[in-house]
Amino acid sequence: MNYGIEIALVALAVMVIGVIYYVLSKEGEVSSQIRSVAKAVEDLHRELFMMDKRLKQELEIITSLQEHVPTQPPALPPELPILEALSHIEESFGAYKERTENRLRYLEERIRNLSLPTSISGLDDEKVISRYNQGLEVDAIAKELRLSKAEVEFVLKINQLR
Repeated sequence: MNYGIEIALVALAVMVIGVIYYVLSKEGEVSSQIRSVAKAVEDLHRELFMMDKRLKQELEIITSLQEHVPTQPPALPPELPILEALSHIEESFGAYKERTENRLRYLEERIRNLSLPTSISGLDDEKVISRYNQGLEVDAIAKELRLSKAEVEFVLKINQLR
């Protein structure tokens, strides 16, 4: 029986050694994971520190800029040469614009009032066409109706007779 107890003790020792090995291996994995988490936390702390430092610098810049910016705009003197020049230029452009618009209106009215040459009016056209159909030459029609030769030819071309 001695032999049975020895086997039981050896089996128990192997089990204890197996449990110790298992615990040590798991402890190694856990400590490895803890180290990686600690490293990540340390990196985050470092990044937060840098962001905080940058934020403080930017706040200092903003406050220094705010100190240099006046709260109210400076009052402009009433008579600045630039303002006078600008108002003079504006008046000149206004006068030029008015003159241009008047000229344009005048030209538009003149164009509306222009009458067409006498050869284009209906009565002269009919006279030219009837004389041409009677067999008269362009020169004779122009002389008889007191029109230019070009006007007679124009009327004939418009009416597709020539």
